[in-house]
Amino acid sequence: YFFTRKCWMSYKCMGLVVAPGGLGTCDELFEVLTLMQTGKIKRKLPVILLGKKFWQDCIDWDAFVEYGMISEADSKQLIFADSAEEAFEHLTAAIERLEAEGSSGSPHTKVPCKPKSTTFGC
Repeated sequence: YFFTRKCWMSYKCMGLVVAPGGLGTCDELFEVLTLMQTGKIKRKLPVILLGKKFWQDCIDWDAFVEYGMISEADSKQLIFADSAEEAFEHLTAAIERLEAEGSSGSPHTKVPCKPKSTTFGC
């Protein structure tokens, strides 16, 4: 169930806006970031974190880079916004930029999660 739900969530996703939340919110965020980092999602997605202070206080993104857990590029893909309006501006600008670059990959033509076996390991 979890694989199917997350696969289909990311399949239709053209961008991700994440509001402050708890462990479930972090699970969804990290799942999409992991799928992007490992190349399971074949297209670039803008990832906007709503509430800059919240996300930077709760998660030390720079520490992930310093400890070698993520690359600088992984860290730089995160966009922080402090209002819904600002998040929307970032989201639409990023989608338009990716479409102009031809690197957005239509969510209707590329399947981001391809099962490796009958257990549907992504």
